[in-house]
Amino acid sequence: MKVAIIGAGFTGLSAAIDLVEAKWEVTIFEAEKRPGGLAVGFLASGWDWSLERFYHHIFANDKAVIGLAAKVGLPAFFQTPKTNSLINGEQKQLDSPLSLLLFSDVSFFSRLRMGLGLLILKIIGNGLFLERWRVVDFLPGLVGEEGYEKIWKPLLAAKFGPYLPQVNMAWFWARIYKRTQSLGYFPGGFGALAEKMADYVTTRGGKVKLGEKVKSMKRDKKAGWWVNNEKFDKVLITTPTLVAVPKIDYLWAQTLVLELEASLMKGYWLNVLEKDWPFLVAVEHTNFIDKNHYGGKTIIYLGNYLADGDKRLELSEEKLLELFLPFLSKINPSFKPSWVKRSWCFEAPFAQPVFGVNYSQKLPGIRTALPDLFIANMSQVYPWDRGTNYAVELGQQAAKLIKND
Repeated sequence: MKVAIIGAGFTGLSAAIDLVEAKWEVTIFEAEKRPGGLAVGFLASGWDWSLERFYHHIFANDKAVIGLAAKVGLPAFFQTPKTNSLINGEQKQLDSPLSLLLFSDVSFFSRLRMGLGLLILKIIGNGLFLERWRVVDFLPGLVGEEGYEKIWKPLLAAKFGPYLPQVNMAWFWARIYKRTQSLGYFPGGFGALAEKMADYVTTRGGKVKLGEKVKSMKRDKKAGWWVNNEKFDKVLITTPTLVAVPKIDYLWAQTLVLELEASLMKGYWLNVLEKDWPFLVAVEHTNFIDKNHYGGKTIIYLGNYLADGDKRLELSEEKLLELFLPFLSKINPSFKPSWVKRSWCFEAPFAQPVFGVNYSQKLPGIRTALPDLFIANMSQVYPWDRGTNYAVELGQQAAKLIKND
């Protein structure tokens, strides 16, 4: 049996691995010149590891991707970097129950209530039932008004912007439930893992056609599909599509990646809880991964999720850097613009789905109403957030359905 997989992200690659192991003839079509999807990397001069265009890590309980990485010969390694939040001009650690209890910007009673509320979410085994409520309605009652207004509302508003009133509580539960302090990465980066997965497919007879867009796709009159004038028994689409899925809103991802001559921050991750900042997070990658892999330089991501039409999406890399630079000295008063040696700007649509109330009732299945056509993309990882582990799980689920179809 022949199957075409559209997209060489982690969903497409994991499905392909399972299918080639089952002796299917697999062909992956990928418009980019490198595999990896949103985790695709780039290699700048002077580096020996590639870097993701958009910041990436995994959690210690991400069993699917951890297992798959070990299978293809690139096991993950783990660190426990520090996560901070910038509030009232100060960087404060807010990544554990103890650090939360020590957070003096809210009253002690509010800290206790917030900790209890988050603990409840952490111990709920399946929080899907929470999808009937919106985050903006449910969360203040769970963690308390003070904690919500000072911590969670600024974070959520910065991320979702005009779409915040749509977001359901099951999405928030999933974020808290899955989070671990221990974070993982792969030698050479996520791009190296994608390359290993692609090699695993090709060495077992599969084809990975990089730089090849799908220009035509049509149903055969008898059975199967034609993709780019080649006949296949089944087709799996892993890219965002408007076919056979309910209409939902998506946010763009935008990152400005800076190579600096000195460290900017104390920790790895900095949530920005300040008003009127042009980015919502700063991620010092080299406080997580050894800077020697990047020529001894500091690597910083300045990241956003943006609604379609946001003016920041219209800015050139130079104008975006000009907008962001004054805020770096608020993170570190010693910062000077001369620290910036190189910069790169990346943007991607369909990066963050917005899951509304009772989304599970609209959730599309992997098998579509069209014969021999399957769809597995980010709109179907619900209630989990976008992430490599869920992409791998989804690809494995799709492969199982295709094999049993």
